[in-house]
Amino acid sequence: MQIFEYIDALNQPYDIFYSHSVDSPLHWHYYSEIIYMEKGSITVECNDEKLILNEGELCYFYPLQLHGITKAKDDDVTYAVIKFDIHTLNIPSAYLTKMFDYFLRRTKEEDLCLVLNREESSSKMLPQMINLIVEEYRNKNEFYMLNIQANIQNLLIFMARNLKKDIRVFQKKQTESDFSFFHILEYIDMHSGESLEIQELARMCHMSYSNFARLFRKKYGRSCKEYINYIRLNKAQYLLLNSEYDLNYIATETGFFDCSHFIRTYKKWKGITPKQERISHGLSAPGDTF
Repeated sequence: MQIFEYIDALNQPYDIFYSHSVDSPLHWHYYSEIIYMEKGSITVECNDEKLILNEGELCYFYPLQLHGITKAKDDDVTYAVIKFDIHTLNIPSAYLTKMFDYFLRRTKEEDLCLVLNREESSSKMLPQMINLIVEEYRNKNEFYMLNIQANIQNLLIFMARNLKKDIRVFQKKQTESDFSFFHILEYIDMHSGESLEIQELARMCHMSYSNFARLFRKKYGRSCKEYINYIRLNKAQYLLLNSEYDLNYIATETGFFDCSHFIRTYKKWKGITPKQERISHGLSAPGDTF
């Protein structure tokens, strides 16, 4: 299982559609994602935090944040999904820093996603703007990409004017080590089933161990070791609920030392053992004896 979701910024800078699904496993990507609830409610999970998104509300996921969607109620749901790379929007340089401060940079550890609820925006403009973007992408009329670009810019401006986000000015210029660091999450995702040494990850980013550890916690709100563990646990949970593999296989496949280590770590994370997790979902698998 790979949690990282890829979109080619050159060949496919946008992915836009309406969805009725309430089963989107945890994943992350380098681009931004907006969800707008047209009908019903869903549960949105982002980095271990959960919230209910109701009809008429919008959620913006920062790049690199682990997130997923599950059922909130038994109602039918319809929501718009707008995935885009903010670097392809051709934002004028005079506004680039401010837009990045709003939509790329988390300003505090608990700033996991941005939510625009109905109380903060009673305007009828929002559903109209969302529908215009989706229909433009669906119909693909002349200059549709240019129009989508302009409409997403308008949507971001609308969000910035209605969201209550504490903006801090970032003066630090991007360096080669920043670029390498930006891609280390993809490496962790692809190699989470293997032995990962923090010292080696720091070397790959052209950084000392101490600087790497400090910057990782600052950017992602947890230590690199905690993040690796978190990725492994989420992949293990997916296998628990979507396969009949026994616990020994899942532990080995997802990078834990052994089955006992996996069970202890999982119980600390969820409060129940992996076997109890399966039972709570009406599942069982051969060989589950713990």
